[in-house]
Amino acid sequence: MLIGELSKKTGLSKDTIRFYEKIGLIEAKARQAGTRTYMEFSPEMLERIVIITQGKSLGFTLNEIKHLIETWGNFSMPISEKLKIIDRKLEEITKKMQQLEEIKLYLTAKRNRVTQESGNSRVPAISQ
Repeated sequence: MLIGELSKKTGLSKDTIRFYEKIGLIEAKARQAGTRTYMEFSPEMLERIVIITQGKSLGFTLNEIKHLIETWGNFSMPISEKLKIIDRKLEEITKKMQQLEEIKLYLTAKRNRVTQESGNSRVPAISQ
C-alpha cells in the first residue's frame, strides 16, 4: 500500500510515517512507476504502526519501541530482560503518578487560598 492509504488506515500523517521509516521503525520498498518512485508499505507495516502507537500510549519512547521491536518480537530477548523493561516502565509510571499527585495537591491548596482571599464563597468547586 502507498503512504496515503497507510496514512488513512492509521490516522497518522504522511510526515509521521516518513519519520518512522527514516528512523527505522517501519520499512518500505521503492516501486518505479514511469519516472516516479513510490514507496510501498506491506500489510505488516500497518500492524507495526499499531504496535508503535500502542507503545507510545503506554509511555515508551520511539527508541525504546524500536529496541523492543528488534529484540522482543524475534524471541532473542530473554524473559528476565523483558521483565526488567516492564518493571522499569512501571517504576517510571509510579513516579510520574506521584509527581502529578503532588502538583494536584499544590494547585488545590493554591486554589483554596485564592478563594479564601477573595472572600467569595460562590467560586465554583473544582471537578474531580
